[in-house]
Amino acid sequence: MGSETQSPSEPTVIVMPADASGNSARENAAYDVLLRFGKLPPGRLLCFFDDEDCCVLKSESVGFGKANRGVSSPVTAPSDFYGWPTEAIKYIYPSMSLDDNQSAFDFVTYLHNSSCLDPLGMTMTFAHELRHFVQWATMREVWKANQQFKRRLLEFDTGFESHDLPIERDARIVAKRIAIQLYGFEAVNHYIQQSINDPVNDLDCRNWRFIEGLDVAKPYDVEVETTLFREKLNCLSVRLRL
Repeated sequence: MGSETQSPSEPTVIVMPADASGNSARENAAYDVLLRFGKLPPGRLLCFFDDEDCCVLKSESVGFGKANRGVSSPVTAPSDFYGWPTEAIKYIYPSMSLDDNQSAFDFVTYLHNSSCLDPLGMTMTFAHELRHFVQWATMREVWKANQQFKRRLLEFDTGFESHDLPIERDARIVAKRIAIQLYGFEAVNHYIQQSINDPVNDLDCRNWRFIEGLDVAKPYDVEVETTLFREKLNCLSVRLRL
């Protein structure tokens, strides 16, 4: 079903398709990122690298938009994975039943095939999603607060975009930092500039310009920033009567 590396103390890494000659390169890139993270917090983690792009997850109406490169999610119910690739769901819920809440994993990261074509791009996307696992596992209240912020941004015109959320900024900082460690500043800057010059859409361009401006050497306290962001939204709520 896929190329799999697993031990009781490590994440499960699945690279699709089975027995493909190019799998080793993607596995190596994935483990380069995992090594940079070091010891991960407890939790059954699935890292799934697809050999195709999931049209539902890239849908502008029901998914995350065509600029989406990867997603991550805690595993709570089978219905949460509606539209995800069948091969990924088979690993998360082996019984493939909507009535089965016995999942094989606690958290999953997923990368589209197109996100894995460039090793540097794959590194940034995987590190971003892996950072979300660390946030979820070690800062649960911060994670929950940011999910609430995300819903408010979708419901109301606050002037903020998704990359402004503290956990999203934090994930982008970590992803950029790890990419620089593995590939060097010049290569990462070149990749970012290419992404700005040839974006998927306007939102994608703004996202890459945001990443361009991130200083990875500057400390960022996601817990403190979450408190400050809540205060900003509360002030907006008073002014706009949300």
